[in-house]
Amino acid sequence: MKLFDLHCDTATRLLYENQPLYDNGFHVSLKKAEQYEKYVQLTAVFTSTKLSDEDGWAKFWEVRENLLAETEKNGATMIKTARDLEEFGKSDKKYGFILTVEDARILCGKLGRVRELYDAGVRVITPLWGGETVIGGSHDTDKGLTDFGREAVCEMLRLGIIPDISHTSFKSADEIIELCEKHGKVAFASHSDAYSVNPHSRNLTDDRFMRIAARGGIVGVNLCRLHLTKTPESASIDDVCDNILHFRKLAPSS
Repeated sequence: MKLFDLHCDTATRLLYENQPLYDNGFHVSLKKAEQYEKYVQLTAVFTSTKLSDEDGWAKFWEVRENLLAETEKNGATMIKTARDLEEFGKSDKKYGFILTVEDARILCGKLGRVRELYDAGVRVITPLWGGETVIGGSHDTDKGLTDFGREAVCEMLRLGIIPDISHTSFKSADEIIELCEKHGKVAFASHSDAYSVNPHSRNLTDDRFMRIAARGGIVGVNLCRLHLTKTPESASIDDVCDNILHFRKLAPSS
């Protein structure tokens, strides 16, 4: 069996808690992934809400450097292109990592930083996480993208970075999807459940799911109890399946 994890915060925790990638006390480790034939992770570098935007930018580079050291130590592959992924699939390598950024407020209004992230190997950016930022409004607001936010998303698309609409407000999500449609690019949601199953602000409405699917984008189900079901205290694998089956019903051929 092969596993492709669309969103994981492990890289940030490795640095903050001084833990190794192979065997740690987290939910995710290479030791736990040994059971899979192949394991690929979209490794999200998340900026703590305790950090300023500029401090978050500096911390990204620390997390990245530590992750690269850990992946090299364990013989894992850093994947940057479709060819890299294809070659990884044919190789005897077991672990692959794709670098991503969660919360693009670390751009601090500087468009050139999008290019710096691309050159550093970042291939997915979740533009928003919470509240209003230099990028725009997150799921807990009713705000859309700022002028800089739109510029930043367009630069992502130009360079080949995929925007991830998880955590966006409905308005920001619509604007990002529209920009992707305009430029012939793909948007996706790395960890979002179905709004029709549980009407939480973090979840994905049917129409937005269909617009992502129409362009060949993908959606990863979120395992957070609060997002899976209206009764999080009793959340189970059945609730995970309910969200997956709802999305499958919307796009059965995807």
